[in-house]
Amino acid sequence: MIILPNHVYIHVPKTGGSSFEQMMYERHGFPVSGDQHNVAADIPTSDIQKEVFGFMRDPLISEVSNWRYHYFSWGSSKMTFTEWCEWRYGDKPEEYGYQLGLAKNQVEYGYKFNVRPSAGYFCDSTGNCVADRIYRYEDIGNALVEISEILGMDCSIDGFQAMQYNWSRGREEYGDHITKRAEDLISEAKAIDFEIWAESGDIPTDYTCPVVRRNAYSRYRSDLQTETKAAKSRLFLCVVLKLH
Repeated sequence: MIILPNHVYIHVPKTGGSSFEQMMYERHGFPVSGDQHNVAADIPTSDIQKEVFGFMRDPLISEVSNWRYHYFSWGSSKMTFTEWCEWRYGDKPEEYGYQLGLAKNQVEYGYKFNVRPSAGYFCDSTGNCVADRIYRYEDIGNALVEISEILGMDCSIDGFQAMQYNWSRGREEYGDHITKRAEDLISEAKAIDFEIWAESGDIPTDYTCPVVRRNAYSRYRSDLQTETKAAKSRLFLCVVLKLH
């Protein structure tokens, strides 16, 4: 998230956000506010009146991009795209990641990161979308021209490449990795993304999508309940210790 004088930029993973953040800081001096992947529900109360914008990407291609980055950076030859989706969206437990050749920190991160719908990044704590504009990543060039005019500053990301993959693969068709099974798993888990993405023209902003605390790093609503119970347990323990 980047908080600007009159706008708030929401960084949805796999939409060029790291390059956009690098550009905004190096060219204009605006740093990331809070966590890189904070959602609209995390916008400070002093800034909630500002206009909210960001990007979304084709849900299937976005997941391929997410898998592809981790496939090469983690070096797991066993982790095909379908296996990745089975693990993250099927009935596989977190520990299944070890069978894919992943290390402990990779398992803990990969099982949770960005498994919730992209639509939720633009929602407040009640699950209502508060975005004023959600641009399509596939049209990022034209979108950045419009954003530059709105913000009154050059927002081109040409020459900025924050995510350094450190491998030479050339161009490839991301769609070649998609199987029917993978598509079914993702479309069920991120149904709202497929619904709003299918709309013609601008991506609609009149939708609802549940969000949780640390939304980018949480799997289900139960995660929030678990965190709440843990917090209450810690509070109870503190009280008991003080009483003794």
